[in-house]
Amino acid sequence: MKISFVQNFLGPHFGIMYLSAILKEKGHDTDVFIEDFDGDIIQKIVQSKPDIVGFTCITGEHQWAQRRILEIKKAMPNSIIVVGGPHPTYFPEMIQKEGIDIICRGDGELSILELAERVKDKKSINDIAGLWVKDGNTIHRNTMARLVENMDTLPFADRTLYDKYDFFKKETELPICVSRGCPYNCTFCYNAIKRELYKGQKMVRIRSVDNIISEITTLLKRYPQTKSIIFNDDNFGIDPKWFDEFCEKYKGINGLPFFASIRADFINEERVKKLKNANCFCLSVGVESGDPELRKYILHKSITNETCLNAAKIMKKYGIKIRTSNMVFLPEETIEKAFSTVLLNKKMKVDFPWAYALQPYPGTDIYKYSIEKGFLDKNFSFDDIDPLGMLESPLASKLKDGSKIKVLQRFFYFGVKVPGFVHLLKLLVYIPNNFIFDFFHKFSILISYAAYHQIGIIRALKIALQARKVEKRK
Repeated sequence: MKISFVQNFLGPHFGIMYLSAILKEKGHDTDVFIEDFDGDIIQKIVQSKPDIVGFTCITGEHQWAQRRILEIKKAMPNSIIVVGGPHPTYFPEMIQKEGIDIICRGDGELSILELAERVKDKKSINDIAGLWVKDGNTIHRNTMARLVENMDTLPFADRTLYDKYDFFKKETELPICVSRGCPYNCTFCYNAIKRELYKGQKMVRIRSVDNIISEITTLLKRYPQTKSIIFNDDNFGIDPKWFDEFCEKYKGINGLPFFASIRADFINEERVKKLKNANCFCLSVGVESGDPELRKYILHKSITNETCLNAAKIMKKYGIKIRTSNMVFLPEETIEKAFSTVLLNKKMKVDFPWAYALQPYPGTDIYKYSIEKGFLDKNFSFDDIDPLGMLESPLASKLKDGSKIKVLQRFFYFGVKVPGFVHLLKLLVYIPNNFIFDFFHKFSILISYAAYHQIGIIRALKIALQARKVEKRK
């Protein structure tokens, strides 16, 4: 069987790479096509003659996916089109859209493999767990497939899928997936909904350290140009015992520096010392807001400013750079509360501060709160979501200080990094946002991205231009 994946996402996609690996392991053929990298993408997909075409999309990319699906169906009426990823997982009625034959909800390795096997054997596909299947006017809404509890049983992600693209051949940063699942209940995230979908199952699953080390060692032989490792996990230190074992074993891998995301309340001096000895060069911490009430009551993150400041102090002591994830345009946020986020980052002496524009994903607690309190129009839908979360927020027009907060976000990086700039920023917020402010915002994203990914400005610019195309296509 031939399965072709289609994506709008700029880089290698872990979901696709794992699906490809498990399919190839059973003898199936796979390929991937990336918007803008493949010229006439529809023609190339048709030429590949796939039996199944798989799309993956987050909320915000679903409109792009729908347009491409209709084009493929027009060119290949008998093709089987499957859509997976976060959007169909949480909005499964997407299957009613024209051209979509199947949607995959949640982890898809077991479901996509069974689908490929049944299509090959010409058997019914209507009762495969994890899939909703359209059969004429009937939709078979099957139960969720069971999660893969032991991550070590999965083959390593198939990165060879992307080797055909010259753009990725120059990549010096190697992304690695360590775990799946999160135990926390942040209001802006779908984790609480996902736990309900998989009720009774083990949500947080972590690969063994030896399995991860084995993958990295294997990949370095294939990609010797690698200069750093990035662990694409929200909570790197979720298991203290695993963390200790990792720090001990990783430092033997070619001395490659690595980047990871970690909670501020997991950080202490002993752990940071272990990270430094393992050659960690940067940690990302989710600050979100510098206002304690917004963070606790609106975002449901029980981490104090003091905890963030202490974590930053320890990281600075051991020479580990700090990246922060922050959000503006929160419900109830005023310009004063937004400035508290700038000032907290400034006190933390953050190296790479990022300020995202809140995207109130439908179904999340922050979405429900925003609707209830009038911070969102009642006719708001996920069609209004910014897939990158960098430029606009649907709440901006409903906040009393929305226009001022927009300017603050444009200069967030400079407010944190440039001495004295915060005083100028307090005046700039009274000027309506304009193309000059937008330029400085995009420039700050560019230089920050290049620095913490340890790549040149030219490569960062190419990535930024591709990301901009993604945003325009939503």
